[in-house]
Amino acid sequence: MGDHLIVLHSAVRACAGYDRHEAPSILMDGSSIARDTEHGRAVGAQLTRRQGTLGEAIDAGIFALGAAGLSKGIRRQARAACEDYFYERLGLTPDLELGGREEVADGLELMPDEMYRALEDLVELVVDGEYEELSEASKHRLEVEDLHRRIEVDCPEALVLPPREVYQVEAITKSDEPDMPGWAFFLDLWTETGPARLHIEGELEESGERYTTTLTDILP
Repeated sequence: MGDHLIVLHSAVRACAGYDRHEAPSILMDGSSIARDTEHGRAVGAQLTRRQGTLGEAIDAGIFALGAAGLSKGIRRQARAACEDYFYERLGLTPDLELGGREEVADGLELMPDEMYRALEDLVELVVDGEYEELSEASKHRLEVEDLHRRIEVDCPEALVLPPREVYQVEAITKSDEPDMPGWAFFLDLWTETGPARLHIEGELEESGERYTTTLTDILP
C-alpha cells in the first residue's frame, strides 16, 4: 500500500512552488511496477498518455485512476484536488509546458553519511541493472521481470550515480508509525544531464551505526 501522486512527480517536479509532500495523492494497493495491482494498472496507463502540458498531465492522472478501476466520484474529487493545488494554490495554468530541468536546491542540509552510503549502495544496483539484488532489497515484493521492464522499457535512460549533493535531508522522512520505526526515502535517480525520470522509494532502518534499506517501488 502506498501514496500514489495523482500527477506524475517527474512531469511536474520542476514547476514553480511544487512540493511532493503537498501535491494530491491517493492510497493504492500494490507496487506500481506490477501489472496486476491497482497501483500498477494506474501507472501503466498513465505512462501511455501525452503529458507535455500541465493540463495534459492532470488528464493523464485522472485517466490512470479510471484504468485502475476507481469510481467516477473518486476521479472527480481527484481532479478537483489537482486543479485546486496546481491552478489555485500554485497559480499555474493548464497550458504550462512541462519538461524543464529541475535544479538541485542549494542550501539544504545533506543527509548523514551513514544514510548516504546505504542509499548509494541501493542506487548503484539500479544503475548497474542488478535486478536480482534489487528484488532481494525489496524483500522479494518486487519481481525481477517487473524491475527490468520499469527501468529498461517503461522509462529507459542512461543512469549514473548522483552527485553527493543530491542526498539531502529532504529526501528522507522520519516514520511516525509505531510499528514501522525508521525513515522513508524518496530519491530521484540521475543521468549525466540531471534528474532522471524515475525515482526510488523505500525504507531506511537503523541497525547500530549502519542503515539497511528496503526498496518498495520505482516510479516516474
